[in-house]
Amino acid sequence: MTGAIVIVPAAGSGTRFGGDLPKQFRELGGKPIVQHVIERFLLDERVARVIVPVAEQLLAVVNRGSSERVEFVAGGATRQQSVRRGLDAVPDGYEIVAVHDAVRPFFAVETFHKLLDLAAESGAAFPGLPVTDTIHVVEGDRITATPDRRQLFAAQTPQCFRLEVLRDVLARAEGNQDDATDEAGLAAKYGHVVRLLAGDPMNFKITQPEDLIVAERVFERLGS
Repeated sequence: MTGAIVIVPAAGSGTRFGGDLPKQFRELGGKPIVQHVIERFLLDERVARVIVPVAEQLLAVVNRGSSERVEFVAGGATRQQSVRRGLDAVPDGYEIVAVHDAVRPFFAVETFHKLLDLAAESGAAFPGLPVTDTIHVVEGDRITATPDRRQLFAAQTPQCFRLEVLRDVLARAEGNQDDATDEAGLAAKYGHVVRLLAGDPMNFKITQPEDLIVAERVFERLGS
């Protein structure tokens, strides 16, 4: 089948943000952040369907927003489990799947399309930004290593995969009880080629209250 499947894991509790409402359901410009993400993908003709794993207790509520191109499924206790459950809901016949954070509403469509093409060619691709700060590895209160920052990149999403690659990666990770927060890293760990594409500073992740303040300013400036 033509078109890509996009999985947007949205079952997390968002504890770093604080408060009772998970960050992906906080309002940005009058509607939940995750809704902005879903709608942005739905405007893309290269997206066939968006699958959104959410906390099981929310499933009955959000399912009212399901449609031919949007499906809500019960997520898991971790991001990786939610992605796996989203993958289980992918219909037969699709070849490319993307995984995108529910709190990155400003991703660039042009970058997404390049990632889809790279994944189709090589198996997996992700956007990343070079790290500009010096990074130290610390044990206790002592530096044990200082990696060369020229080799360090901050991973973003959407991360794109050939369907069989992501299925293989998640199955092997589950068998090894290997839980991770990044599918591209897992794919590389299990021997798949993962291509890097230059990311976008605007594609930031809303994880702290101050990030939402910045997002509101960006939203107002873009008039989205």
